[in-house]
Amino acid sequence: MLDRIEFLLSEAIISLRRNRGMTFASIVASALALVIVGGFTLTYVGLSKYVNEQVSKFEMKVFARQDATPDQVTNLGNQIKKLEGVNGVSFKSKAEVWAEWKKEEPAITAGLELDNPMPDTFTVTFDNLEKVNEVKDLVSNMPEVAPNDGVQLSGEVQDFLQEVMASLRWLGLALGIVTLITGGILIYNTIRLTMNSRRKELRIMELVGAAKSTVRIPLLIEGITHGVLGALCATLILWIGHGVILKVMSGIPFSKVAPFPLFATMFSLAVAGAIYGYICSNLAIRENPKEATAR
Repeated sequence: MLDRIEFLLSEAIISLRRNRGMTFASIVASALALVIVGGFTLTYVGLSKYVNEQVSKFEMKVFARQDATPDQVTNLGNQIKKLEGVNGVSFKSKAEVWAEWKKEEPAITAGLELDNPMPDTFTVTFDNLEKVNEVKDLVSNMPEVAPNDGVQLSGEVQDFLQEVMASLRWLGLALGIVTLITGGILIYNTIRLTMNSRRKELRIMELVGAAKSTVRIPLLIEGITHGVLGALCATLILWIGHGVILKVMSGIPFSKVAPFPLFATMFSLAVAGAIYGYICSNLAIRENPKEATAR
């Protein structure tokens, strides 16, 4: 058993050494593809985490109509709580709002006897930023809400963050697909080149009764090696890039960059690279080796 494993590994190493130029090119292409995919994934995950941390800071003020009855105000609050995406609803009566405003602006109200102009106010928080605009539209159309500026958002930046995340997702997907295809073609061609350069050896192995697995496994190992080495190179590039970004961001106030998940990234990309290399090499040897070697 050990002799067989040693033989298969030695055959794979021979192939890697024999086609050094193509091997180097396929590893570089794999690394580039995984850098793009991994880089955009890490950026998207980091941005998603940041957005989720900011969710509690987004609030929506809902002002009830001045002529709304207490029952109507209560009903409005209950309706808002039932909406999808709403995390919580707090209420302040017009008397409480008026008292707070007079306390904050004593110079304006000092010596004046004014009727309370403040509305009953609800403060709405969210657990899903994607639902903010939908909730805003639904609440604005409720009959108990003040008709003019009855709903006010204190976090308009959420639209920008959502647009950035959507653009990042599609850009990463497009670039990732292009580079994965490019790297896959190089791995495929490397394996085919190995088969062509060793066609006589492969043919002799078949004639002496070697199993198909004996012929194919070294080629699969070669493809997997390309993917894994590309993943290790990609991890190194991402780690260096993260260090550069961290150094640049350290001079910007209130900026925060999460630590680089080195081992998690290395493991994830290595698994992805191995699967990627296996698929590409498997496609390359799908054709019967006997037909390939007969050419």
